[in-house]
Amino acid sequence: MKRLFLTSAIAGLFAMAIAASPAHADSDEACRSAVLPEALAEGQPANNTVSGELCATQDELRDGTTVQLLIHGATYNHDYWNFGKFNGIEYSYARAVAARGFATFAIDLPGAGASSHPESSQVTAQAAAFVAHQAVQALRNGSIGRVQYGKVIIVGHSLGSVVVWLEASTYADVDGVIVTGAAHSITTKFLTANALYPAVKDPKFANSGLDSGYLTTVPDTRVTLFYSAPDFDPAVLAADEDRKDAVPAAELSSGLPVVTSTATLAIRVPVLTILGSNDFTTCGPNPQGGNFDCSSGAAVATQDAPFYSPEAKIHGCIAPGSGHDLSLAINHDLQVADSVSWSSTFVGQTRFSEKHDPDSLDHSDNGLPWNDGLPWNCGGISSGSK
Repeated sequence: MKRLFLTSAIAGLFAMAIAASPAHADSDEACRSAVLPEALAEGQPANNTVSGELCATQDELRDGTTVQLLIHGATYNHDYWNFGKFNGIEYSYARAVAARGFATFAIDLPGAGASSHPESSQVTAQAAAFVAHQAVQALRNGSIGRVQYGKVIIVGHSLGSVVVWLEASTYADVDGVIVTGAAHSITTKFLTANALYPAVKDPKFANSGLDSGYLTTVPDTRVTLFYSAPDFDPAVLAADEDRKDAVPAAELSSGLPVVTSTATLAIRVPVLTILGSNDFTTCGPNPQGGNFDCSSGAAVATQDAPFYSPEAKIHGCIAPGSGHDLSLAINHDLQVADSVSWSSTFVGQTRFSEKHDPDSLDHSDNGLPWNDGLPWNCGGISSGSK
């Protein structure tokens, strides 16, 4: 695949101001804001800004360490990964992963959060992938936090997972891929839910100045789309509705065909897929006549295996009872455990004394054994499937 790299002129623009927020009460990780100039396509000027948040401990702010780049889904921004505390429980994938050994950098894609809001037709899934690619390069070249990260794991949620697929398959510049809230299937019930409408028709965005190509969720539909009772706190749902963001329709329309395509065969690094067992968008019947089985991590890995190369060493994890928004579910810590264990085993982190080499794991003719170095809710390719 053709690899596109930032020119030295663009790379030199990645000067950013970082303002540290208070450290988490239970550990020494801190989160710092960042602003990056970015282009929407190769050869275009970097005249858009992308906002982000780096969460890391002092140990992780060292050259050569591994970082996770976090890409949010539709109608969200980077806050999805660091949502806050509700009824004494903190909902922060970004902080939890940083406290367990891996720095995280969560960005607002163009058209979301504090990032630039260009004309909606310009923000395709491919443009978002190019933006993510530039962020990968910035993490590697020391433009973020003055740390030259040695390895980058790119992590997506929902439509952000499609962006992750495109980034990893197009630019081949990451060391690992984590996909959440998505697999190579999309349910009929989601496609027919009619839960999105022009953001300017929503009271929250009525005076936003957004063009009609920006969409958001119809009021009171997020509970069905993104949650599964009883695995959510009503206070989190209320905050989610209040904080909802917009998504460019072009990003959705260009991203959806990727879900059922074989573009991901080009990914040559380890891949992990994490789903809630009751994910409205992925689990169940699809228009192709199939029925995506979310009963186990092994089932997820087996169904997605035809879409990946052998080098992907595909694994799946299931959060029992969770819906689409794993980071906002009551049992959100399970996603963190899956991610950290997989990242340590298949990619590695310099702060850990024990290094794991995925190529040294026990392989069989039928793929990786079930639960190979991962928590109980995860699995590899089922026997006889590949």
